[in-house]
Amino acid sequence: MIRIASMGLALAIVSGGAPSPVKAQQTEAGDTVTIPSGEVREGDLYAAGEAVRVDGRLNGDLVAGARRILVDGQVEGDVFAAGNTIDLRGPIGDSTRIAGQMMTVDATIDGDLLAGGTELHLTENASVAGGLTAAASLVEIDGTVGRGARVAAGEIIVRGTVNGDANIIADRLDLAPGARITGDLDYQARTPLSPEAAAQVEGAVRYEEPVEDPDNGGGGFWVALWFWQVLAALLSGIVLVAALRGVVERLVASIAEETTLGALLGFTAFLLIPVAAVIAIVTLVGMPIGVAAGLLFGLALYAAKLPIAVWVGGRLLGLAGRPGASPYAAMAIGVLLLYLLFAIPFVGWLFWLAATWLGLGAMVVAGRRYLDSRASAA
Repeated sequence: MIRIASMGLALAIVSGGAPSPVKAQQTEAGDTVTIPSGEVREGDLYAAGEAVRVDGRLNGDLVAGARRILVDGQVEGDVFAAGNTIDLRGPIGDSTRIAGQMMTVDATIDGDLLAGGTELHLTENASVAGGLTAAASLVEIDGTVGRGARVAAGEIIVRGTVNGDANIIADRLDLAPGARITGDLDYQARTPLSPEAAAQVEGAVRYEEPVEDPDNGGGGFWVALWFWQVLAALLSGIVLVAALRGVVERLVASIAEETTLGALLGFTAFLLIPVAAVIAIVTLVGMPIGVAAGLLFGLALYAAKLPIAVWVGGRLLGLAGRPGASPYAAMAIGVLLLYLLFAIPFVGWLFWLAATWLGLGAMVVAGRRYLDSRASAA
């Protein structure tokens, strides 16, 4: 389900997490979006389609959502990519954030690597100058990580080098012969490393055995809490669609038509509104306004994810051959996928931020459109 969720949130995640550059931006969509070999493209590229290929050079950031993403050329800036298959085989000049089913890194990344999905493979040629943060079913590290690793996975195999400390949570951790960790290793796994494997760690090795509760009390509580959150969000979404269907449709349209602008406006609102509310409260005279703004902002934070759920669910139903499906069905699928993403260790909070920023931004964009239409009518 996580790999399906990653595909469904492709454009939302990469756009919501992307920075706000001042240089030129280009947006392209189609079956295949390509920068041909030998071509030099200036500015950032926002691309979506069945396939996105960079065979030439991009002097800017790449923000891509597609079933297949291949970088054989060079990207001078950041890479934000989500899709089914992601292959990074050309040098990347800054940090990289990817989400997908099959993720292969066979390149030099002059920054951090953040990855979430099903399988992540760092080949022998892979070199990450910064740190690695990853969550997947399988993670293989055959290359080099420059500044530490934080990884949660079902199985983690290290054959390469991790410079710095490593913090690992896994069902199975394997340090193959020749693997090297130059810092400390803190890990949790079902079976501790052998003395020979632990000797490949230059720093301290600290093992924590997973706590097995025969009554499944702790684990059962968190699972029950997760289901309660999903159910509460689903019920809230159904009520919202039933009571304000037109508003929800306008919010979904705002997300689809002005994704990048919405993410930027949502990020701004996320930062400024709480500060303004606190300032109003401190002035005492504006305390009622500040308290009201704080309460409304908290409600908006929760509600922001609901139109995102309708948008994501609708896109997935469209890909499955059911365009124009009921918003109730889209809400149900979208809520489930969002909360699966929120539950991913280490990176779930990034998905939460992306969904929240996009939702808040959609509210701002839709509100602005409504006021403009009223002004034009008057």
